[in-house]
Amino acid sequence: MNMKLKVGKVNSVTENEIIKISTRDTEICVTKIGSEIHAFEDICSHDGESISEGKLENNCIVCPRHLAKFDLKTGKALCMPATEPIRIFPVKIVGDEIELEMEDF
Repeated sequence: MNMKLKVGKVNSVTENEIIKISTRDTEICVTKIGSEIHAFEDICSHDGESISEGKLENNCIVCPRHLAKFDLKTGKALCMPATEPIRIFPVKIVGDEIELEMEDF
């Protein structure tokens, strides 16, 4: 079962800035690139460490430690040393609110 998580207003997310949100279960990063808002778990699949201090580059996040790169639409690992994807959360805009679809676990 999925649940919806409201994470803030659309105008609170500045382009190419990463906002970190803590939930009971996970750390989530929210960012805006162009007109799209993306949300992903703040964990690099390569080493299990935070990825939120990484650089945003062409709809990707680049891990600050080992330079693994991940697609922000699919979570797919795009270069070594990462081979596994990162977790992406579907984003829905409801009025001026950002909602994420979260798996209920």
